[in-house]
Amino acid sequence: MPVFAISLMSIMAMVGATIALGMDTRSGHQLQLAADASALGGATVFLNHASPKADERLKAAKEEASTLATNNSNYELRDLDVAAVTEDAYGQHTRLSVELEFKPVNYFSKFAGKSATTPMRRRSVAVATWGFPLCILTLEERNAGMRIKDQGMLDATNCIVWTNSDSSQAMRFSGGSATARAFCAVGEVDQDIRAGVEPEPESGCQPLPDPLEGYDLPVSGLCDSVSVDIVRIGSTRLTPGLYCGGLTIRARNVTLEPGVYIFRGGGLKIDARGSLTAEGVTFIFDDRTGQIDIKSGSELKITAPAQGETAGIAFAQINLSKNWKRQMRIRGKIDVEGVIYMPSYDIKVTQGGGGRTKSPYLQIVSNTLEVSNQGRLAIDFDMTETDLPLVIKPRREARLVE
Repeated sequence: MPVFAISLMSIMAMVGATIALGMDTRSGHQLQLAADASALGGATVFLNHASPKADERLKAAKEEASTLATNNSNYELRDLDVAAVTEDAYGQHTRLSVELEFKPVNYFSKFAGKSATTPMRRRSVAVATWGFPLCILTLEERNAGMRIKDQGMLDATNCIVWTNSDSSQAMRFSGGSATARAFCAVGEVDQDIRAGVEPEPESGCQPLPDPLEGYDLPVSGLCDSVSVDIVRIGSTRLTPGLYCGGLTIRARNVTLEPGVYIFRGGGLKIDARGSLTAEGVTFIFDDRTGQIDIKSGSELKITAPAQGETAGIAFAQINLSKNWKRQMRIRGKIDVEGVIYMPSYDIKVTQGGGGRTKSPYLQIVSNTLEVSNQGRLAIDFDMTETDLPLVIKPRREARLVE
């Protein structure tokens, strides 16, 4: 009988220990899930909060993490640490650490030789990156990707300027002025003392992928118009379609009806004193001969569509060959609201050309970019001032790291 009693006690102890360990394991797992949800929830609020101010988004992130951590009355928040925001060319970063404590009421734990109220702690860490909006990306990999010279001016205060060139002169500032939220080059930066650049450009950055690589639209094979040359005096209105041989504007007061204008076998040319207004319009360049020339004394005002398959796109290139480079020369006045996606084009804003007012929304992806000889490119980048969708979205990421 005593042997049986001892055996029974041993069995009960083993069963109790097994149950205790199982309950502790389950409680630990649930506690870790709660800590992960708190840290990740706070990091997500840092990204999605409406305020552009880092300190306000940081405060909201801390409040959200604390609220999530204390929602379960079984858990006690032992530590909540939200790191100060750091900033680099990519954007703003923060780190949230949450530690929760749980005191399980586990009566079986006595069989395992533990106190029934031994506290259990779990920690979770999340990081968040609030990326700055991209306004200029040049894709050239070997030669200079961007040049500012001869009293050229680039103003992109609220967005970042990036070049993928790994050249020793990836970004060249030999004169003029340039401002942006950040400048970043894969290669080196060549800056002359005569150039005013703010902030100081960073070198050694990672190359960015083409954000719209593979962009395409179905294009019919039949031409709606052939080598159109507008020279008449008075107002002229054109309609969307496939313009084979290109479009030349030599007259004032030419207006394009909203829609998509596709250029094949020719480009777009606006001669001196020519003016073109295009509201709700996308220009598509379909092959290798699509040169663009906005001459001195001319004007182009284009706003991309707010809806539809080309929403937010003002200029785009399709069926591209990366080995065949083209020119987009801007010597006249040009105001663009939307995206200029011309990955095989070398864009030159020169001889006093460019915008005289800041565009509320302009994103450029090109092979290279040059602003020179009193050319001016100004981007305000304020999405509250436009009805267009943001096409190239900044990096916004929240993830658990431990």
